This record gives sequence, structure tokens and C-alpha cells, in this order.
Amino acid sequence: MTMVLPGVEIQVVKEIVAGQLNPSGILGLIGITEENVDGSWKKMGRASSYKALTNQYGRSIDFTVPEAKQAFQNGISEIVMVPVTGSSMTKAALDMKGKSGDTVFKLAARAKGSWANNIHVKVEGKKDDTGKKIMVRLTLSYKDNVEFYDNLYLDPAHDRYFCNVINSQSDLVTATNPANKKGGKKNKKEEVPTQGEESTGEANEEPVDTGLKELPVDTETILSGGASPTAKDFDNALIELESEDDVDLILPSIENYTDWDLAKHVYASIDAHCKVMSGNCMNRIGLGSVPPPQTFTSVEDEVDFISRQTLTMNSDRFVLVAPYGVSGAVAGLVGNLPVHQSPTFKTLAGVAELTQKYAPSHLKSLLKSNILTLEAKKGKGIIIEKGLTTSGEQISVQRVADKAVRGTKMIGDLFIGTLNNVNGRNALREKCIEFFLQMEKEGAIVPSADGSDPSYKVDVYATDDDISKGIVRLDIAVRPVRAIDYVYGTILVRA
Repeated sequence: MTMVLPGVEIQVVKEIVAGQLNPSGILGLIGITEENVDGSWKKMGRASSYKALTNQYGRSIDFTVPEAKQAFQNGISEIVMVPVTGSSMTKAALDMKGKSGDTVFKLAARAKGSWANNIHVKVEGKKDDTGKKIMVRLTLSYKDNVEFYDNLYLDPAHDRYFCNVINSQSDLVTATNPANKKGGKKNKKEEVPTQGEESTGEANEEPVDTGLKELPVDTETILSGGASPTAKDFDNALIELESEDDVDLILPSIENYTDWDLAKHVYASIDAHCKVMSGNCMNRIGLGSVPPPQTFTSVEDEVDFISRQTLTMNSDRFVLVAPYGVSGAVAGLVGNLPVHQSPTFKTLAGVAELTQKYAPSHLKSLLKSNILTLEAKKGKGIIIEKGLTTSGEQISVQRVADKAVRGTKMIGDLFIGTLNNVNGRNALREKCIEFFLQMEKEGAIVPSADGSDPSYKVDVYATDDDISKGIVRLDIAVRPVRAIDYVYGTILVRA
């Protein structure tokens, strides 16, 4: 504004201040969850504790997505849960029949998938004090988890009614009474005449639950009929994570690792997803697990099979974890560490034992094949032998580079529209220097060993042709700190 009258004009210019980066250690977890009460699929959501996750996605998540608890036990800050959905998925179930052959109660797994086909069910009739068999005893077992329910009644009015107790307490199954859906017996209710009509004296019939009169027969069996998600179902779930720009780790929970073709498809999709998202400055790393030891005839066969996987799964953005069953713990530990700290020789929490113990020769073979391998080491517990991606790159180095990309993207966004002069471009350069100077102070980037090369270099420039096209170029070089995994000692023994 041009002043006419004498006076003072003051223009306040606010300095561009870069915000704080999203915290690292946000895990995108893909797996089977319970449905909503109305049968619809649950949506993608976030949880910062295991309790919050189970409250949102159901108690059976301990069985359908065991990686979630492992990740929280090892310090992951937040999980973005992506439920796998698909028309091919079904729930395992069991019809508890009476002597007449009619279904007395129906048990169904709390979540879809083939996992529940291994739920063992034992049903026993039980007598009361008068000697009448009017109660049911139910035992459910799945892997190391056992649920025991005693003194269950058939009468819906009883406080120990079978369905009410199971539905409120079981983490594995739900129970329904088919007789309720059919309506049971009928109850007479006087018909109320409308205006101008006389009562006919007839009655309407309304269904009421009068309880069951027949106990289920004693039996010992398993649930059946559960079907797993397909590769397409996992692909569709992975698409959901494209909108979450703060996710930096991705882990699928595959219930049937014996179908290795499915697992490899999912891992390849995750690797491709990570590469595409990293190209859009939403850098992330995927993790996966090897098959369970029971799949193989010997440890040698297992090691040979695992070692061959990185011939095709070779990427800076994917980590293959061995042995089976600890990928969630590894994801939690990696996410909990500062980006520049290597998970090598770090101890895992929440893992009682490994599903496979590898001999030193096996460990060497796996490490040479760039498999992130765990070992039970005396005095340290269960540790990560070496934190590697399937390409052989250190995980910490890749995470430091990812942080540099995210930080540069965040700063660059603030300066769009202000870079048409030298002052604007110098300001961009100074903000980038501030960011990398802070990374240097944190120890994430370091100068060369002899000090001749700095930890970072920043250059902002534009040619006349660039300016005519609205382009400013930003060249950056960083030197991520590398983990020292080996110590070579020389001892001089003097006489």
C-alpha cells in the first residue's frame, strides 16, 4: 500500500517454521478381525495400546492377529489396523445336537478364517443335586489356550444360561440358540379391535423363547468350515494403507503360512507398495515371516528353503524374519528404536521361546542370504542376530534415509510459491541445513571416518530454463550412521 499522509507503515512477515515430523514406529497391520454386530466389516482404524485394539476389533484378535500383541510388547507407538475382508471367508462352526438330531446350540468362531478349524470342543452333560442331568459343561481349547465353562443351563431366564455365558466370556466362540430364531412356542395375546370393529375374541400369536428341553449329547470334536482370505483380499486391504502417510512399517498376518504361494504373493505386493509409496515421499518398510518348522522334514531343509527366498525377494524395503512366529516382535522393536539405531543384538520382549533353534552353521547360511534371524543367546535373551533387509542393507540405514526424505518433503511443501527469487531459495536451503544439522546432533548422520567429508550437503539452485518452468532443484547428500556389527581384536602377548 502506498502512503499518502505522513506516518509509519509496518508489515509483519511471519517466518516459515518447519513443523515436527510424524513420529516413527507406526505399524500398518493387515489381518483378520471380528465383524460388527450387524455383520458388516469393520473399517480401518488406529490404536495406541493392545487394550484399545481389542476393544475396537474384538477379543479374538489375540488368535487371528498374534503379531499385534508382540508389536505392542516391544514398544510400537501405534498400530493402523486394516481388516482383511472377502466374500470367500467363512466362520468355522459346530452344531451341538440333541439325541433327536435337532440342533440345540450352535457355536461359531468369533472371526472368520481357517484358524478356528483347530478349536477343540468337549461337551458333557451334568447332573444337579437331585440327580437330573439338566446342565452342560463345555471345554474349549485352541493351541495353548483353554476355556472351561461349568454349570451351564438351557433356560434363557437362568443367570447361567448357555448362550449368555459363552457370548460374554469366551474369546474364541459365540453361541446361538436356533430355537429362538424359529420362534419356539406361541403365546396367546388378545387382539385389540380398531375403531368401529368388535373384538372377535381371537388372539394373535407372538413368538417367545420358552427355553430348550433337550440337552446336547456328550461329544468331543472340533469346529469346521472356516475359510481363509485370498491373495486378492490382502491386495484390497493393502490399498487402504495408501491414504496413511505416517505409516513407516507394514506387516501382514497370514494365518496359513503353509500356503507359501499366497505368502509370497502378499510379500511381493507389500514390497511393491512400499516402493511406490516411498517414491511419493511416504517411505515405509515391509516385514514378513518364514513358514513354521512343521512344514519341513528337517532343519537343513528349512534353512535351505528359507535361504533361497531372497533370490526373488531382494529389496531394500522388505525384511524376512526367521524363525516363524516372531515377526510382530521384530516390527515392534524396530518401530520403537530411533531410526538411526540398528536392531542388531537387541533383545526382544514377550517371546518365551523360538519355534526353531538354528545351529551356528545354519545362522551363517541365513545371514549370508540376508534373512533377519533370531537367536537365543545366553546372558542376553532372544536377540536379533543382524538387522538386514533382503537386499543386505542395514534397516537403520534405510530408515535414516527415509527420515531425510520425509523431512525434505515437509520443508519443501512450506516453500512452494515462495521460491521465485534468490531470498526464497536461500531460505529453503537454510531450513534444510537446520533439519540435517539436527539429524547430525542426534547421531543419525555422521561425517566420514577421516572427517574429510561432512555428514550432509545441501544445494538449492535453478537455471533460467528451470525458472521458466517453475522448477527449483534441491540436491542433498547424507551419510547415514552405520551399525558396527563386528569387532576384530589383536592381542599382543608379551614375554
